Amino acid sequence: MNILLIDDHALFREGLRLLLNKIGTDIVVYESETLHSARGVIKKTQIDIILLDLGLTESRGIETLQLFRATIDTIPIVVLSGEQDSTTIRMAIDAGAVGFIPKTHTSEQLIAALRFMLSGGIYLPSTILHLDRLGLPQQVRPGSSSTDPFGKLSARQLEIAQMMLQGYTNKAIAQRLDISEGTVKAHISAIFQIIGAKNRVEAVLVAAKSGFKVK
Repeated sequence: MNILLIDDHALFREGLRLLLNKIGTDIVVYESETLHSARGVIKKTQIDIILLDLGLTESRGIETLQLFRATIDTIPIVVLSGEQDSTTIRMAIDAGAVGFIPKTHTSEQLIAALRFMLSGGIYLPSTILHLDRLGLPQQVRPGSSSTDPFGKLSARQLEIAQMMLQGYTNKAIAQRLDISEGTVKAHISAIFQIIGAKNRVEAVLVAAKSGFKVK
């Protein structure tokens, strides 16, 4: 698996690369200090997942993700950030992130989060998973008996849900499946209704809480 780490702090990149190497011998880590150099790596290399720091000096906060996702719309992006308030996390998901890992995590927490993400899981801080319950379907709330709202999806809906949760735009999904954007929107609307979400942000939260994994 090829991972691209985008962070302008060399020491943090080195530390995270060492942690990633502990997870598996099949992991190859590429590093970039800027979004520009990162795009160059992506043009030359098949990248499977991107770890993006929101605190780059060239741009700040969610703008960093929005700028990058505008041109890179088919590679899963996991946000790394020193902030972990619910507003920032929700904005990151809304901008196309498939996960959010706080830089304040211990090395053990980072390894666990990275391992979970690389296995297809959607990782979000426990703070938002415990506090952000309002409006989510009963079956994914703590103490409920059912934990797989995605099990009710048809094969096509599940395929689209997988790509949506990887951060693909409607346009990218349509191109990948050779269908119209209108058809994609119709499927996504049906998916939201079935899993009990109002938008992509809530869909990611539902997936994270239910333990749904992206293949």
